[in-house]
This record gives sequence, structure tokens and C-alpha cells, in this order.
Amino acid sequence: MSLPFPVPYLDWTFMPVAVSLPIGTPEKPIGFEVWMDRVLERAEKLQPDWDAADVHDLRVALRRSRTMAEALSEVNPWSGWRKLKKTSRDLFQALGDLRDSQVERARVKKLASASDPLRNHMLRLLSRQERKHQAAAEQALECFDRKEWKKLTRKLASKARFFPLESVVFQRLALTRLNEAVALYRQARERRSSVGWHRLRIGIKDFRYIVENFLPQRYEVWAADLKRLQDLLGELHDLDVLRSDIRKQVSKVDPGLVAQWMEKIDRERRAHLREFLMRTAGKESPWLVWRAGFQWGHALVAASFPQRRTA
Repeated sequence: MSLPFPVPYLDWTFMPVAVSLPIGTPEKPIGFEVWMDRVLERAEKLQPDWDAADVHDLRVALRRSRTMAEALSEVNPWSGWRKLKKTSRDLFQALGDLRDSQVERARVKKLASASDPLRNHMLRLLSRQERKHQAAAEQALECFDRKEWKKLTRKLASKARFFPLESVVFQRLALTRLNEAVALYRQARERRSSVGWHRLRIGIKDFRYIVENFLPQRYEVWAADLKRLQDLLGELHDLDVLRSDIRKQVSKVDPGLVAQWMEKIDRERRAHLREFLMRTAGKESPWLVWRAGFQWGHALVAASFPQRRTA
């Protein structure tokens, strides 16, 4: 299936660029302990309101903790890493379901006016789903063992610091995640499926979190591109989920309304996908910049994508 717009080909080659890395400690607190502690802080804020922003903050803290645990288990094996993931699995999944329904409901509100019958139908449906997911999340939060989490934080903190920041160990680990993300990128471009783009989003997240917490000097340079690409794929995923849910309602509402919504969703989807593909193809692709940052070690491009493109 071809795209409805031209996309430059990604030439997976590397050109050296010589810009020194930032010197000093990043201002933003980073690292394994920071995110483990933040899980407990955010867990206390959830009840009784279960605000969408608080749900998102807790899930982000859990995801970062789990991603770092998986990465650290590869370089400093210990059973505690698996225990961390097992302890947080149910809460993480329950929050994901709740977050998806909250995001989808907010997007439905933006897509049409209050008088739109399909909008009102979807909001009622999503409200029921959200209540169901919130009840499951409340149960998961109640079962979440905070004492065990604190104990794991103490035990694993020293193991997380075994290798220093910017260590070649973390560089190799990040490079592995980058190569995996590039493979997912190629698959997504070939297959054009929503599943493929979603897997790529997860791959970019995994790469981003490792760079952010273990290679902070590189992250300071690459953060803008990483965030933007992740956000674009996040928008794409949200639209794909909404499109799938609306299609299920075609027999319950006016088919003409469904067609109008499909057109709106497809238009937004194409815009996000176009920007993502244009940013990641050609000689200015962040893929090439990130890969070059490991090939030459200290040599990095300091400008984010828009600045590089202008130059």
C-alpha cells in the first residue's frame, strides 16, 4: 500500500559531525531511584479524583521504572528486577486501560460539537468504559504493595548505580534499542498497519528512556526529536483506537455520521503520519544523528530537527 504523499528514502549511512557534548550534570533529576520514588508519590495523589493527569503521571513513572529494570537486568542480572516488574504489572496494565479511555473521551469531545449525535453516543459509551476501568485500577492500586516497592528500591538502587552514567555498557544497550527501533520503523513502513506504528512507538520509548536516564548528555541534545516523534506516534495510536471503536458503532448510529467522523480521523491521521515520515527520512533523519552519536562517541548534532532542517 503506497502513501498518499511522497516520502524521502532513509539512507542508513552515517556522516561524522563534530559538536562537543554538554558538560556537567543535567538539571532534571534522573535515574532509577528517582522514578521508583515517584511511583509512590504519584500513587498517593490518585484518590479520590482519579484525575487524567495524575493517572498519566503514575503510569509514566511505572513505565520508566519497569523499562530501566528490564535494561539493568541485561547488564547486572538479579532476580529483583523481575520481581519489580511482577509487583507493578497489574497496576500498570489497569492504569493503561483507564488512561486509554480518558484520552479517547477527551479526543471525542474535540472532534465535534455538543449537538453531534455520534459524539454524544461515544461519550456515553466511553464514560461507561472509564468507570469500569477505574474500578479495576482502584482494585489494582489497593493490591499494590507499597512496602515491597520501597524494599525493592533500597535493594536495587546500588545495583542500578553499578555502572556510571555515560558508561560504554549503557551506550551499547542504547544502541541495541536504537537498532531494534529502526527495524520496527522499516516494518511499519512496509506493512502500513496500526499495530506496526504502535510497536514502533514502544520501541522509541524504550530507546528514549535508556538515553534519558543512563546517557543524559546525549539526551540533552536529542530530547526534542525523541519527544516529538513519540508524540506523533502517540497521536496516531489514539486516532487508530478511536477509529476502531467508532467502526463498531456503525449499526447503532447514522452511517453518514460515521463516514464524516472517519474522514476527520483519517485527515488528522494522515497529517501526523506525514510529519513523522518526513522527519525520519532523508539525510537529516534523527535515526542517522542518533546512530552517529554512538559511532563517534563524543560527536553529536546539538540542534533539534527543525534547526537542522533550516540550516
